[in-house]
Amino acid sequence: MTSDSPERIYPMQKPEGHQAAIQRYSSRVDASVDRIRMLVLGCQYAADAENVVSQCKATVADMFGHAGTPLHHDQAVFRDDQGFQTVLTVLYWQDEAAFATWQAKFNTWWAAQDPATLAHGIWVESFSVPPAYRETNVFKEYIRGVSACPMTKISPMGESGYWGAARDRFTASGYDDFSPSAPSELAFDPTRDTVGKRIVVNNIPDNMCVIRSGVTWHNCGPEQLDSYETNLKPKLDKGMDFLRGNPEETGCCSLRQVICLDDTGAEEKEAYSLGIFRTYGHLEKWAHDHPTHLAIYTRALAERKKYQENLELLTYHEIYVLNDDVRCEYLNCHPQTGLLPFFDNTVA
Repeated sequence: MTSDSPERIYPMQKPEGHQAAIQRYSSRVDASVDRIRMLVLGCQYAADAENVVSQCKATVADMFGHAGTPLHHDQAVFRDDQGFQTVLTVLYWQDEAAFATWQAKFNTWWAAQDPATLAHGIWVESFSVPPAYRETNVFKEYIRGVSACPMTKISPMGESGYWGAARDRFTASGYDDFSPSAPSELAFDPTRDTVGKRIVVNNIPDNMCVIRSGVTWHNCGPEQLDSYETNLKPKLDKGMDFLRGNPEETGCCSLRQVICLDDTGAEEKEAYSLGIFRTYGHLEKWAHDHPTHLAIYTRALAERKKYQENLELLTYHEIYVLNDDVRCEYLNCHPQTGLLPFFDNTVA
């Protein structure tokens, strides 16, 4: 907490004398950074579409060569439960002036897209938060997402390996309990008329939560790779399936499991889940109470304790609690894309 941060009024959850089973790290931003910006651009294709990665790369290629270009970006691909293939491009800034310069050109391109004539869907989900409203948990050998930005430094931290550690890693959790100012229930409507239209999701409530949680098995030898594929990945998939299939119960508005792509568009031995929750409390409740997450957590902890510093399966996550700076727009997308089944939609 910086000297100009509000006084802590909510106690830390860390047990006295706690020592994590394995050292983890967190990313800290430069003191000059006021806000962290994340933008996700999706290109959505029908199940039988070909060369979707190259098509998406061609669509977004000129977005990285002009003023305000992002500090870091990466790409991934997934097939959703409706059978559509989607390529995600995730972009990060730590300078809102640079982002505004970039966004001016992006908005010109975006406004020129006609959803009625597009052969595929495209969407953008963007937000920014003060650094106090984001937390990270990484291995120093595995730096991804916002932690890969050049204005970010990696340092060891002790808030790991106990319930409530993630909340403790938010600087803002000392003075903000992240409670919503409006009812936090979700109403799910998967039948809205969205194809061929430009849809803006508005009246997005405050204190929504975004999590990006990744894993790489690139360095796994046969033993640890087999353990991941046999013991951990099925539990992870079951937990993600539960969140995706029960939005009203869990508060999970969107859950995408993606495979990362290298610079050539080939799949890597790396994946992540990108989730949007109605509140941080919904994410926290699932993590703390639900059998599907407890199965993931206990298996992952067993791997850490077994292999200690020789652990080859590496993970990370970043979590954001959002406020008033959220933009979600969808062009020619199917009605269960992202936030389309929730909140108010406007045909623009």
